[in-house]
Amino acid sequence: KRRNQLLPFVAFLSALVLFGVLASSTVSAQSSNYSISQVDHKIQVMYSGHVLVLDTVHVSGQVSDGFMIGLPYQFSDDVFKGFAYDDNHVFQLNLGVQLGNQTCFYGAEVNFNGYTPEVFTVAFVLSNRLITQLSNGSFVLDFPAYPSLAKGTSNCNVELLFPSSPHRLTITKDDGDVNQAIFSATNLPAYTYSVARATFSVSTGTLQLATITNLDSEVTIDPTGSVTVSDLYQITNHASLLGSFVFSLPVEAQNIAVTDEFSRPLPYALAVSANSDMRLANVT
Repeated sequence: KRRNQLLPFVAFLSALVLFGVLASSTVSAQSSNYSISQVDHKIQVMYSGHVLVLDTVHVSGQVSDGFMIGLPYQFSDDVFKGFAYDDNHVFQLNLGVQLGNQTCFYGAEVNFNGYTPEVFTVAFVLSNRLITQLSNGSFVLDFPAYPSLAKGTSNCNVELLFPSSPHRLTITKDDGDVNQAIFSATNLPAYTYSVARATFSVSTGTLQLATITNLDSEVTIDPTGSVTVSDLYQITNHASLLGSFVFSLPVEAQNIAVTDEFSRPLPYALAVSANSDMRLANVT
């Protein structure tokens, strides 16, 4: 009699398990119902030596259930921040997730919140610890040669961008070395793990491997409405020599004065940024 009572319960559990398997298969099918036709993979070296990884993804199909992308795990400690966006939206990006069933990647998942973009960009901001300066003045950069995706892509275009055009550039990677900042790959497989090394030279002062470890800003408004801003920077240098540093100022800034920690005046040269939205003070 007890065994007969257990039979409906066992049947109920079996139905639950079967429903779970079917639901899981359905979700998996929904989340994978897309293909990647192209990825534009840009590595931008910033003035301070920080590295911006920009992956612009072209997809066909439904990606509303989320999109997985990542970096080789050796870059995990160097990820400062991540962004995901298209021309009209900023999407939620969850960092530090597992990339599929792989364990050798630092993964990120884009939540489109119901949108189904055909082209979108995922950006990672990496630390300037990835760049080192050699005794001859050249620099070495380790970077992900290609994006790490949960699906393969037909075409991947790669471009390295520097604060100024390098005098010399050599890129060492698994699928062959190149001497130019633009290269490509076709039929890039899913879960590509490829770390490249770029050795390059740029003009002195173009790249300053430094970190602003502390910034205290004081804004004063007097009775006439004039605004005075005083910024106190604490800078840690990571290169062999820090001969100058460029500070960004509002384009309307006037009566500029720069001093060291002992209030001694420091010489500087002013310029306007390329898009004319700020003034740049190159302080010696």
